[in-house]
Amino acid sequence: MSRKLLLLSCLLPLTLNAAETSESSPGKWQGAGELGFTSTSGNSDSENLNARLTIGKELDKWKHAASINAIRAESDDVTSADSLVLKGRSEYKFNEKAYAFGQLRHEDDEFSGYDYQSSLAFGAGYRFLENDRHLLDTSIGLGYRSIKDSSTGETEDEGIVTADLNYAYKISETATFSQTILIESGDENTHSESETALKTKIDGNLAAKLSYLVKRNSDVPAGIEKTDKITTVSLVYAF
Repeated sequence: MSRKLLLLSCLLPLTLNAAETSESSPGKWQGAGELGFTSTSGNSDSENLNARLTIGKELDKWKHAASINAIRAESDDVTSADSLVLKGRSEYKFNEKAYAFGQLRHEDDEFSGYDYQSSLAFGAGYRFLENDRHLLDTSIGLGYRSIKDSSTGETEDEGIVTADLNYAYKISETATFSQTILIESGDENTHSESETALKTKIDGNLAAKLSYLVKRNSDVPAGIEKTDKITTVSLVYAF
């Protein structure tokens, strides 16, 4: 198992423990864990694993969230995807719609052309729509990013503009559609992600999720594809 997935397995019990011990605090931690795994053998041996853990808390005007996401795909001993993404974000609400935010993001993706991309950004957001069926939230900010080119080993630091869009539509009492978009743009590279997902409740806190993730880097070394497309099916447990 890769070091990225080993890190995920180490962080999982720590995060769950934090959620459990905060029951008595004024603001309650909530989160969800996702796991999808397939393995085949015979004429073709393959192994695919996607795992995600998210946790968040709201207290008065503050909202805090963190996540860790790992993806690995291997077929006939050839690895085609191996990534780990860590995110942390805090928001301060001015009113029911407007807020300021600060966020950290670190991506370690073996097949992106970069050993890592780490960023820090601050900005403002606005919740345009929130009712029983729809949620639409956008934000934009300025920040700083450090990236390491996997082909040259050189590290570049640059200013960035970052933008996020989050949309959710509650189709029924058991099904929810969601769309998220992330853009980090700098002189050296523009990184973008788009995830489309459909989540269906199975029973209690357990749900099934089908998602389609598109990741793109505008400037990559020769021989590296600019765009990665990943489809995953996973089980989600909310706590």
